Amino acid sequence: MAITLGSMSQLATLNQSANLAIAKRADVSSDPFAAANKRVEQQLASTAVKLSSFSQIKSGFAEVQSAAKALTNPPATATADDAVKSAQAFANAYNTATAAVNTASKTGGKQDGALAGDVRAQLAGNDLKSIVGNGTNANDLKNIGITLKSDGTMAVDATALKAALQANPSAANETLSKVGQQAARVTTKELAATGNIGNSVNTLSNLSKGLETKLSDQAKYASALQSNVQQQVASFSGVGASGVASYLQTYSL
Repeated sequence: MAITLGSMSQLATLNQSANLAIAKRADVSSDPFAAANKRVEQQLASTAVKLSSFSQIKSGFAEVQSAAKALTNPPATATADDAVKSAQAFANAYNTATAAVNTASKTGGKQDGALAGDVRAQLAGNDLKSIVGNGTNANDLKNIGITLKSDGTMAVDATALKAALQANPSAANETLSKVGQQAARVTTKELAATGNIGNSVNTLSNLSKGLETKLSDQAKYASALQSNVQQQVASFSGVGASGVASYLQTYSL
């Protein structure tokens, strides 16, 4: 079949149509990345919320750990007033830590906590509560004015504790030291890399970093793919145009 100027014009039109089709395909190819990015972003957001909750629990347990050590090893010059302050500091830390666990683990109501159903948070909370809520510790603490209220918070009757310290300092200090030692052991265990809290924080931190890396890699791959498609479009257009130009030059058109 003879090649005419009309047929070359038709070829140019076909080239434009092909270019448009490739360009549209380039746009479509970005959709899977948008969907994938959205999924990863949702996972990242969910992980960030859980990590934040576990970080708050970790902070609360660290405060208990510090307060527990003060109960266990008071200065030799510590007075009854100093012991009362240490007990109050321990109670405040305990209440902060248990509140963080309860808030994160709560179920029912309008909205579940960020860690609802997470057995690791529940186990850590139960370990801490068992120190003052179970066994002989509860009775011993009650005898010196430290009790658990109906809402689970620890309350220190400063007047009663000071009186107990003055009446029988050895027994009162022994109770405080025993509770402090147990609290220090529990918090140290839970905050360790193998503990419920330490392990959870590390796992979620690594997961968050992995998801961020995945988002970055997907963005780079999408950009490289888009650039490659655009180069192919430009190359295809150039081949078509150069072919028409060569034909016109050959036949002096």
